[in-house]
Amino acid sequence: MVITVIAAQAQAPRFGFRGGLNYAGISGSNVDNLDRTYGFHAGLTSRFIVTPDSFLTIHPEILYSQKGAEYEETGFELKLDYIDVPVLARIDAGPIYFEGGPQVSVRINDTVNSDKDDPVHLYNPDQLLRRASFSYVAGVGLAATRLGLDIGVRYNGEVSNINNSDDIPNIRSNVFMLTVSYLFPAKKRPPVETEYETETEYETETEIE
Repeated sequence: MVITVIAAQAQAPRFGFRGGLNYAGISGSNVDNLDRTYGFHAGLTSRFIVTPDSFLTIHPEILYSQKGAEYEETGFELKLDYIDVPVLARIDAGPIYFEGGPQVSVRINDTVNSDKDDPVHLYNPDQLLRRASFSYVAGVGLAATRLGLDIGVRYNGEVSNINNSDDIPNIRSNVFMLTVSYLFPAKKRPPVETEYETETEYETETEIE
């Protein structure tokens, strides 16, 4: 006897866009007087399903993100532009989701603005700061899964120092993010048919006789 089994339709990955507001700052030795600064992030996001009920999913992303800090009293302003690559595990508990995971960041641009009387304007960020850094991301938000929309807040804290010189104190970047994303509908995958042969009790008895 030949039995045909039709497997359940698998859910394909989904891809889309993410963007939002950054509230960035720098922490570390002797930088308590630095103020936070605003920026934005934007880029590509994706979703890969781990469990059949979509309770656990993985979200790799590639984002352009503005970070840095400022000191209003002296006019000092440090602007750092990064490409962030987070890989986040996400748990969907109804309309609420929780996410977290590692992130690798690569600095692609930097700008230092200050008053002429402040010697910091002579510094070269490309020599004083590391090009790449490692950080963690944690967040929570609300999702409308069927529509592909979600809105949430994230905290991005660096594990490694970003300074690359003893001329400046050990510092780390951190960012609070208000973020919105949209995922395009997934392409439907056709059911998979599997055939296999089995013997009935009658056929077995006939062979014995």
